Amino acid sequence: MLLITSSVCNAFAFTLLPTAHKVFSVTSTDVLSIIPPSWDRRRRRTSSVIMMGQRGKRIKKEIKKEKKEEVPPRINTPYGPIRNSRPLTPCDTCLGRGIVRCNVCDGRAVTKATGHRKRNTLNVNRVVGSRWTSVEIREGWRQFECTELSGSRKKKNFEVRMSNTCGPEEHRVHLWIPEDEIRDKRAWRMGWVTLEEIRMANRGPLIDSKVCFRCKGERVLSCIECDGKGKTGYHQQLYGKDQ
Repeated sequence: MLLITSSVCNAFAFTLLPTAHKVFSVTSTDVLSIIPPSWDRRRRRTSSVIMMGQRGKRIKKEIKKEKKEEVPPRINTPYGPIRNSRPLTPCDTCLGRGIVRCNVCDGRAVTKATGHRKRNTLNVNRVVGSRWTSVEIREGWRQFECTELSGSRKKKNFEVRMSNTCGPEEHRVHLWIPEDEIRDKRAWRMGWVTLEEIRMANRGPLIDSKVCFRCKGERVLSCIECDGKGKTGYHQQLYGKDQ
């Protein structure tokens, strides 16, 4: 499409028309009607220059080769129909296997039940009334509740009193635990564990592991890049006749 500004239109009109000084303004459509047809032929000839020379021969060969190849199947997606514009290649992420290692458990199928923090958190303002579970059986009990504080952190004699919640008050077990021991994950856990985890321990220390929530213990996941197919391709969106 030929674009001509208003200044070029007026200059061209005054050049071709001897009485153009009597015209107040000339539109672009009037000027295009005056342009000789040789200009249009010259413009068409320049548009085919890209198909000439070595580059043009290579493009023509590619076009012939594409015409001989079979048309890839049409794929319907929620965003419209698409079609592979190039042959499928092995996926770079999964190396053509369609599965990848789980990024949560790193292929171990289990994760830490106590989380990734090295030590338990202990808030002095909220520790009273909190629930804790002992890794080892203490006085025949595992589940305790913090009922009292003693000492201070500045003097390094801070302790918490752990009491079991079952049975009458006069028969309950009370244990004074120092801060370093209550923050050790190998001795105590935050909150109460389930009965299933206690049964799995079989009256021994609790096992610090649980099934990975991402891979469900399968160690691998379906590749997101290739949708589990192992191959990827370049897609083109189809419009009009291509559909």
